Amino acid sequence: MRPIRIIAMVLLMIITGVVVAVAVPARDIEVSIRYEDKQIYVPGSEILVKFTIQNGRSTTYRFRMAENRMFNVEFDVRTLSNVPLEPAPHFTTERTSNQQLYYRDVALEPGEEFAFVENLSDYVQIADPGIFVVTARFYPDLVGGEDGVAVASNSLSMTIRPDLTQDERVAAQLDERTGELLTRESLPPDEVVEYVITALQDGAWNRYFLYVDLEGLLQSDSARARSYARLADQSRQIRLDAFADELQTALVDPQISAIPTTFQMVRTTYDPTEAAVIVDEVFRFPTYSETKRYTYFLRRRDRVWYIYDYAVTNLGTE
Repeated sequence: MRPIRIIAMVLLMIITGVVVAVAVPARDIEVSIRYEDKQIYVPGSEILVKFTIQNGRSTTYRFRMAENRMFNVEFDVRTLSNVPLEPAPHFTTERTSNQQLYYRDVALEPGEEFAFVENLSDYVQIADPGIFVVTARFYPDLVGGEDGVAVASNSLSMTIRPDLTQDERVAAQLDERTGELLTRESLPPDEVVEYVITALQDGAWNRYFLYVDLEGLLQSDSARARSYARLADQSRQIRLDAFADELQTALVDPQISAIPTTFQMVRTTYDPTEAAVIVDEVFRFPTYSETKRYTYFLRRRDRVWYIYDYAVTNLGTE
């Protein structure tokens, strides 16, 4: 990418107010947002969002970039029921106070990009956990400028988890369908397995991992267990998080994360602490179907059953 040419630096004296504008597309100009360093967020977290402005035109695109980017950018954050969150006090103060506003003129040649990073928490007040939809608007002529046009971005999904202790945070999950807090229940072993397989079919990984003993599953492989045993406590949590990602992308143990078309519970055996649940799972492909018999091994801890290992036998194709 060629360097962006900065045309001039000027001083503009304005008196600002709260401006409501309609976001409209600018032809061949794309404003995209993504997380700069996505992590687990809780209320009060720094949430860094990277803006990228790309010129898809065949001509030069010019816009004004304020030193205080709150005069170029707005965020719209809404709950799953479409209720918008309130602006952060700092954002309201900046937008409504009398001040000198410095800006520069920026020119993007065809194919060039301009990028910068902003902290979403400076713009929007996020006080409670939940699942939210984030969009942004970029004002090329500044808020309150001559044309007042805003360019809309893509949308992002954002999960804010409860600010709990480490143990509580492991147990607490949010249901991506409703945004409500999930809690583990004292289900019998066969219902736990049915719940996990159904979550897998729905693509709901937070529900899937609710009853999966990640540490036990990781250590079911002897090589992984030896590597894990050598790690410090803090590094172990990082390794478990990475292992969860690997399961989702089928980089490890692809059979346990394979998604069946249908399944049938066959048999359950258990004592007070250990259980085995046998399930026949059917995987349909364009030209054939394959049936596999899964045996899930569960262990009971604090009245809750967790899957910690599994075995698979092929029953044939048709």
